[in-house]
Amino acid sequence: MSTLKRFRPSTELICSHVHCIEPASSVSCAHCPLTFCLQHLVEHQIAIDNEHKYLISAIENCRAHLKTLRFNDNRFELFQQLNQWQKTMIENVEMMKKEIYLTYEQYDQEFNRIKKTMLNNDNNDEKSLKEIFNHLKQSLKTLESSHLELIISKLNPTIHLIKPNFNSLLFNSQITIRPNLDQFLLLSKIVFTLDYDPIDITHFITSSQYLIIYKSSRSIFQLFNNIGEHLCDINYDHINYGDLNQLIWSSYVNGFLLATSKQLLKLNCTTKRITRYIDIGFGFFKDICTCDESILLVHNLGTSLGDVIEHYSNNQMIQRCWKTDLYVDEIHMKETMEIFRIRISNHLVAIDALFTDKILICDISRAMKCLFRIDTKQYNILSISPVYDTQQWLLFVTDEQNEYLQQRIFVIDAQENDDQRRMRELKCNGLLPTNICFFGSNHFIITRTENKEEEKFLFECRKMHNIF
Repeated sequence: MSTLKRFRPSTELICSHVHCIEPASSVSCAHCPLTFCLQHLVEHQIAIDNEHKYLISAIENCRAHLKTLRFNDNRFELFQQLNQWQKTMIENVEMMKKEIYLTYEQYDQEFNRIKKTMLNNDNNDEKSLKEIFNHLKQSLKTLESSHLELIISKLNPTIHLIKPNFNSLLFNSQITIRPNLDQFLLLSKIVFTLDYDPIDITHFITSSQYLIIYKSSRSIFQLFNNIGEHLCDINYDHINYGDLNQLIWSSYVNGFLLATSKQLLKLNCTTKRITRYIDIGFGFFKDICTCDESILLVHNLGTSLGDVIEHYSNNQMIQRCWKTDLYVDEIHMKETMEIFRIRISNHLVAIDALFTDKILICDISRAMKCLFRIDTKQYNILSISPVYDTQQWLLFVTDEQNEYLQQRIFVIDAQENDDQRRMRELKCNGLLPTNICFFGSNHFIITRTENKEEEKFLFECRKMHNIF
């Protein structure tokens, strides 16, 4: 009995040929689900037969080629590349050796010059003995720790020569003259106050001339002068600019820098305009801090790569610091930690690393080398505020082990040699701010509640007197 399928006409079907609409004698193809009239069925069968012969021939050709195929021997090209890389690395190492010799001679002379200047410097009668002692103590500490250092990356063939930082000795007055943080709130005078809505106001920052406040409900910046007078409102285009994550004053760019989810922006207080800061470009910038010509950004490069800290100086990228660079000996940390916020004081930056219960203090002048870590234990960190350029930070926290979630203030001191005293609590005697921003030479702005009963929130600008 034959197994061939018999083609039966069907008046319900229309020919599948593109130009045929005859329904009278359409039949189904034995090889595909299409239907044709008798005329086009013959053409379709011929096309299928031709395709069948082509595929058989093509398969045989592939088999014949496969029998002669050999693994590509490109060892010569690979050895050429490797030899060129080796030659380049040897040249780089030789250049680095020469740079080390020259740099050592330069800094050895500078070291001896500074040491001689310090030894021959007569005591100024106007300075207190304590100030003279602090000056010598800090200078001695800087000179003792000064040396050349090599950082060789494990991830890429780069070598960094880290040079001593003598800038702190040139501007020693900025570092050693520090406010008495145990007294600075009580021994200060109010300059002006403003009402403060903590739900509406998400960011604020100061320069020596301006206070700028961002009101998220209206997407505007309110600009005030340094005596609390309202100057103007500046609109922020939230849709085109992206979410505002942080803003900071930069003396280098002479304006406020805005880190957003799309790009880095600049707000010019003179023209009252917001423009893109083209020297750094686009990206998802989570946080920003600045000091002199340095700009540090927390840049999100994607979920697979995570966050990095980018250090720009004079608008040129100096370094990109990955999470693994912060925890070199703890590779598993790269899977859990997250770079949350950064705050710079002088040439040191405090990094709040989430999921680690640690704040890292790193030196940007030494390729973001981690100097030490602060254990935050059971505290929920509300904010971190650098204290001028004194290498100190105020830490505002809530104590999660306290049933009333008590708020507390700590000071982190990078110049403290005793590990146990690098973070100590400040007693504020009832005047407890929730955030603080130091500016100028002796001014600061705090946010606080006027009293616990009314829950009225205030911006309060204060000036310190004779507490240095």
